Amino acid sequence: TLFRSANLLWGGCRRVLCQKCTLHQTHFVCQRSHNRTMENHMFESMEERTFQYQHMLPPLPVPSLEESIKKYLDSVKPFLNQDEYQRTYNISKAFEHGIGKELHRKLLERAKTKRNWLEEWWLNTAYLDVRMPSQINVNFGGPAPYLEHYWPAKEGTQLERGSIAVWHTLQFWDMLRKERLAVHKARNAPLDMDQFRMLFSTCKIPGITRDSLINYFRTEREGDSPSHLVLMCRGRVFTFDAVHEGAI
Repeated sequence: TLFRSANLLWGGCRRVLCQKCTLHQTHFVCQRSHNRTMENHMFESMEERTFQYQHMLPPLPVPSLEESIKKYLDSVKPFLNQDEYQRTYNISKAFEHGIGKELHRKLLERAKTKRNWLEEWWLNTAYLDVRMPSQINVNFGGPAPYLEHYWPAKEGTQLERGSIAVWHTLQFWDMLRKERLAVHKARNAPLDMDQFRMLFSTCKIPGITRDSLINYFRTEREGDSPSHLVLMCRGRVFTFDAVHEGAI
């Protein structure tokens, strides 16, 4: 289908095009308290293509074993008493000077063959291996035109609200298809935009112990892409094409 909840957009790491460091960015939908308006900014770019820097992004670096152990100990210290922390410290140091060296060597070898050594593990562990319903436990947020702050929910407006939501979402889909969504940057360093591909035309196929993802989204430069919508109403499923003669 055309639309899909943005579970991949909410988790994982986003690489940054920077020679000195790699930054990580996670997007969250924030709801302001009281009656303050939640502003969502979406910029259109005519100069840069959405995915034009993907091949230039640096690989995700592997932190040193010493740094990982130190961060782990710093993270657990506030939750442990002195005896518990000392025991955790001793176990961590034994790992660092023992089997941890071999495991870290294997991690460095993996990083030589993958641009993002963490991505596959994160996807499987955080999403595809989860045996709970995704819509409740994983996909609790996603992209949508948020109307509540100026158009409170009211009985009998489902079709109108649904049509407006679909229209605005289609505009975003069209921007991605034409690669006019501005490249996200941190201090002028481009971020990884690849996860935007997974927002549309993506399906999670159920498995016994692990699900799998299939994605059919293509930009206009890459070829045809699915453009149909799926509507569920009173136990029935309907499909229709959202694009007619090249226009939404």
